[in-house]
Amino acid sequence: MQAFLVALGFLTRIPVPGDGEVSSHSLSRSIIFFPIVGGLIGAVNAGLYFILEPFIPRTVLSVLIIALPIFLTGGIHFDGLLDSADGLFSGQSRERSLEIIRDSRVGSMGVMAGILNVMLRYSVLNTLPGAILPGLLITQGVTGRWVMSLALRLFPYARKDGGLGQVFTEEKGIINITLSTLLAIAVMWLANGPTGIVIGLTVWGLSLLVAVWAARKLGGLTGDVYGALNEVAENIFLLLWLGGSITFHLPA
Repeated sequence: MQAFLVALGFLTRIPVPGDGEVSSHSLSRSIIFFPIVGGLIGAVNAGLYFILEPFIPRTVLSVLIIALPIFLTGGIHFDGLLDSADGLFSGQSRERSLEIIRDSRVGSMGVMAGILNVMLRYSVLNTLPGAILPGLLITQGVTGRWVMSLALRLFPYARKDGGLGQVFTEEKGIINITLSTLLAIAVMWLANGPTGIVIGLTVWGLSLLVAVWAARKLGGLTGDVYGALNEVAENIFLLLWLGGSITFHLPA
């Protein structure tokens, strides 16, 4: 329970019981529950869809579905996407790119990444069949946080001066990531059946390519890049379901 509460407090702005002090061991074990927290965020979004879908247009509902996770998480993953885009596409040296990523100010590449991110989600959410959307919202959240947990296990931390993300990379036991993966697969199966697992694994493979590219440019990954990977993975997930529903007539 302690590890779950740490994960909930770390990935969202939901108040959790405790004195605010967390050991590095508890923080590293919280990786196990990253997919579950993502699934809970998705479940809240699915609940929003069920409640409001009969009363408001899909276009308005899509905006609320995009906005709610940003509100619940304090925008940490979205902010990571903006900062990472500024640094990774700056064309600067490794050291300078890391400085740009750490800078709280958002540059032109970050603004463009944010706009494209929102436009893509809005378009796909308006196009996907409504019957499958609640389940997809749950699995989308699971997949994004699962990708984050795997990236923490596979890639070194880029900064020499440390950071919160370094705690995860220093204590990344194989048991933690195995349990995280098993929980993610279980939720994928329950929400979307075997198709959900296939698409989830495909999302991880494609997200891995993005992570490898970022790690080569930065000498590892940072907390902002982990957040960006969540956004990238969720977008890939939605695009794969959209492509599958059109091309292979996935269940609607």
